[in-house]
Amino acid sequence: MENRGGSLLVSAAAGSGKTKVLVDRLFRYVTEERCNIDDFLIITYTKAAAAELRSKIASELSKRLGQTPGDQQLRRQLLRVYQADIKTVDAFCTSLLRENTHLLARRGQPGPDPRLPGAGR
Repeated sequence: MENRGGSLLVSAAAGSGKTKVLVDRLFRYVTEERCNIDDFLIITYTKAAAAELRSKIASELSKRLGQTPGDQQLRRQLLRVYQADIKTVDAFCTSLLRENTHLLARRGQPGPDPRLPGAGR
């Protein structure tokens, strides 16, 4: 996939190469435009898919570093891959709400009830 004019939605059957497309596209940004992996938001549907994607990105980084051990950009990315937003839809929505709950209180809206499970984490 060469079109880089905007966001990307990859929807296809299991085993068809969605993860490969995402990893290849991410690495084009990292290597050609010198972007950082943790500048991206990567959302999947399952925890297993998020873990697999992070693992494949880390593996590809290690492979490329083995080929060009002096590449400081790739070396930095190996540290950043574990800070990157590679999450499930649920985890992303939860983090978004947690990070922005204070905005509700400022607008006179009640914040989350601290007695509720998951509130205030």
